Amino acid sequence: MNVQQAALAKSVDLSGLEALSDQFMRGRKGAEDPQGTAIVVVQDGRIVFQKGYGYANVSKKTAIDPVKTVFRVGSVTKVFTAAAIMKLVELGKIDLKEDVQKYMGGLKLDNPFHTAVTVHDLLTHTSGFQVTVEPPESYTPDLKSNVSLKDFVEQRMPPVVREPGTSYMYDNFAFNLLGYIVENVSGMSFEQYVKENIFNPLHMKNTEIAISDQSLPQLATGYDAGNKAMPPYATTPREMADGGMLMTAEDAAHFMIAQLNGGKVGDTQIWSKTSIEKMQQFQTGIHPAFPDATYGFENLFEANKNNGLHVIGKGGDVPGFSSYMLLMPEKNIGIFLVHNKMGASTKLAWAWYTMFVDQYFPDAGGEPMALSTPVEQLKRFEGVYTDLRMNFLLTKVAATGPGELTVDILGQSQKLKQIDPLLFVDDSGRMLAFKEERDGSISYLKYRNPVSYAQKASATFIDVDQKSENAPFIGQLKAMGILRGTEDGRFHPQKPVTRAEMTAWMVRMMGHTLSKKPVRYEDASGMWAAREIETAAEAGLVQGVTDKRFAPDQALIRQDAAKFFVRALQGTSSPEQLTELPLDQIKLAQPGDAKADISMKVIIAMGLAGSDVAVMRDGAVDFRPKDPLTREEAAYWFAQFISKYIMGAK
Repeated sequence: MNVQQAALAKSVDLSGLEALSDQFMRGRKGAEDPQGTAIVVVQDGRIVFQKGYGYANVSKKTAIDPVKTVFRVGSVTKVFTAAAIMKLVELGKIDLKEDVQKYMGGLKLDNPFHTAVTVHDLLTHTSGFQVTVEPPESYTPDLKSNVSLKDFVEQRMPPVVREPGTSYMYDNFAFNLLGYIVENVSGMSFEQYVKENIFNPLHMKNTEIAISDQSLPQLATGYDAGNKAMPPYATTPREMADGGMLMTAEDAAHFMIAQLNGGKVGDTQIWSKTSIEKMQQFQTGIHPAFPDATYGFENLFEANKNNGLHVIGKGGDVPGFSSYMLLMPEKNIGIFLVHNKMGASTKLAWAWYTMFVDQYFPDAGGEPMALSTPVEQLKRFEGVYTDLRMNFLLTKVAATGPGELTVDILGQSQKLKQIDPLLFVDDSGRMLAFKEERDGSISYLKYRNPVSYAQKASATFIDVDQKSENAPFIGQLKAMGILRGTEDGRFHPQKPVTRAEMTAWMVRMMGHTLSKKPVRYEDASGMWAAREIETAAEAGLVQGVTDKRFAPDQALIRQDAAKFFVRALQGTSSPEQLTELPLDQIKLAQPGDAKADISMKVIIAMGLAGSDVAVMRDGAVDFRPKDPLTREEAAYWFAQFISKYIMGAK
């Protein structure tokens, strides 16, 4: 249904929505709920419901006002960044299918593929960029902080690691790059361009790209997960195009009305109908029933969660705030919910939305018909798949019956039935879709994480005995991209691990964006791990053997490896700070160097060591401090740390 057809669709009566919402909110009071919530619903070009619940500031008892209370809206900003790009497309200044480097003012991408990254790729999260970790300085108490988009993009530019346009991974950096492109193409700051071309025409008087003296008095106090008030903050970059906006609920309504009215407000055409349709129609998808993204919006809910409706949405989470914008173009309805608490408020927003669609658009669909494809034909789906955004999240797939797959994620198994050649569904109705290549091979799946594909891992190392004790852990780390091996597919599990290798593994495990600065150690310059070593040094994870030498190829004996590992985990040279571990209860059979004993005890107390240590009759642990640490033993330490401390097993 296009925009004109949507306008002619029969409207559902929402007159009872306020009473329904009030009843819902009364039943949601509790520790998990946000301090304050603002909700606005638009239909057929007007606001039909808007209300505030709770407090903008609890201690002052300041009530939420949907007209005046300003909230940070996080990634909902991306919708406006996309809308700004579409304005420039309409003017002929940007071609969606053009190489983005044309619009980057001389900045270059590290792209080893023959396929260019396009503006379309950035808008749809299919650029192939390496995932980036949000730096601590993204949110700063210095309200005058003024890092430019250009400087941020230039300093944080990730490499392209997958062929552009082939895989979906939610990408914050891509939208900051789009913000810089708006600046470079328009000749205006991102903030000025969006204000003049979107905010002002839509009468969004209380909306800003960056915090200012104007918005600060109206800004709701943000609260953390423990209900503690958070001080206001600025963002890095200042005009953060992926998540820096501040807005009232009523201003969000003005934007949604324009979106649902073919881009028009009154007699003013803000966007062309073509632009609006591109922003409201899915541009990418792993399967027609499981689409990914429009230009700006995403598929937050699967079809079975929408009661058959076409719904597009955008969520936003930043410290102290959470927001959701949802559009039902075919029903001419828009919903915006915003909270001054991050995390648990997500549950409230989704529950409110579910209440809304179940009340006004009850599901009339039936159960999909299951297929009975022979197990042998399903074996092509088998394997381990690594989430592109969260490399620790592995999905193991096995064909276990006709038309049936068993999927294991974090030790939890789930059976799924086949309802389409590339589509499966579990007992809760959640979909799993596969991507098939031209040769019939399977490259990706999409399941539990709605904003990222998971990539099928290649075969394990050819020199690792799959029956050995450490084979599963080596395989997991390989699938996560932490272990890479040699070009001929070997891992050399019995070879001693070197300082460079352990550094590279640590940087990959922690997800650090690689530094672009020259490595500070003379003996590491030009070697394969130079950027990893410099990255680790900048983060305080490692130290050189001298100010100028790192000794990258030096094999680590076990006591030194323990010191190395613990320092990296703590980002400090003082492993004594791990005071919660029962180190005094551990006795070493063979004491090492004075500074190594505590680190060895830390490895033991954390449960990272396995059969590489032995418990003697008197209870002392033989850590074998002077023996080399083999690569497979080091892999076991890493795998245990990920399992027990990153993935939450402990």
